Amino acid sequence: MACNNTTYIKLLMNNTELQYEYYETAFYVGILNYNIPAAMTVNKIVTPVWVFIGIFGNIISAMIWANPRMRTCNTAAYYLTCLSIADLTFLILCFIYELQNPWLLGTLDVFGWCQIYNVLNMAVQYFCVFLVFAFTVERFLSMCFPFKSERFGKTRTPRIISCLLGLAILLGLPQLYFWEIQSLVGECQLGSNSSNKSVVSFFSIYTWCTEIAVFGILPLVVLVLNVAVLYKIRHAGKLDVGASHQNGMTSYHAAADHRASLLVSEQDAKATRHTGRTNGGHKASSNKGTTVTLLWVSFFLILTMLPNTVVYAMQALVPYGFMPCRVQDMAGDVSSIPFP
Repeated sequence: MACNNTTYIKLLMNNTELQYEYYETAFYVGILNYNIPAAMTVNKIVTPVWVFIGIFGNIISAMIWANPRMRTCNTAAYYLTCLSIADLTFLILCFIYELQNPWLLGTLDVFGWCQIYNVLNMAVQYFCVFLVFAFTVERFLSMCFPFKSERFGKTRTPRIISCLLGLAILLGLPQLYFWEIQSLVGECQLGSNSSNKSVVSFFSIYTWCTEIAVFGILPLVVLVLNVAVLYKIRHAGKLDVGASHQNGMTSYHAAADHRASLLVSEQDAKATRHTGRTNGGHKASSNKGTTVTLLWVSFFLILTMLPNTVVYAMQALVPYGFMPCRVQDMAGDVSSIPFP
């Protein structure tokens, strides 16, 4: 077994500086740089590009949806504006973390900022899911229960968003306790009680509960509501087609005996259609476009959030080899148990 080297272990036990290296972020980044250098290079190049594109796109999106005319048309503009701002904040925080890892610039290694950063990072992620869940429920009610959807009026929507933001911050506050500046290496890391995998800690219990609830259950509920909305849209379309067909057949039979009445009715129908296009055409088109946008956003959340949650939950099942071990010996180590 390449990593079970008695000489190296004795050397490590007698060298304090070498022991500290195992607690530094640079050690884990060095493992990745040694084993997957191409992936780390791509990460360093592609991530800043995506962050820049995302920041620019979310600024444009927030400016569009924050327009008073957009907010007047539908309440979804409030949710989409806040979602753009939340995503913009998350991208900025993501870039700060990239400077910490893998660039190792120590952007989080300041007492106070270490804890605040992790609170903001988790709160923003919670808030994004809450916003998608809220406007999915609002769209579901407006399509399936139109009278109940009045509860999500323009006056109540800002209050709902404020409550969701408060809930997201509240769920993120325990990160103040979980994270600290490690005295050995002076880096922002999980506290000793939180990072100990051999015992069931408050950190593990809290993390599992919030991850399952926010990033697992809520996206599944959003998926179910989206399916219901799509079914309702399709069902309503069939009803409209059937009603039009029936009316056409009735008018056809009535034409044999009431030609004059049919002519008058046809003229009235043309006027009605013209009025409907003038008064309600833009509103119907706007509602349809908003519904399609919200469905795309909801499905995008599901497709990106659920796989990430599954991988996060599975990482604890991956066995580790013998430690301590040199980076050069890890690739040939046979002491780890194969993944079942």
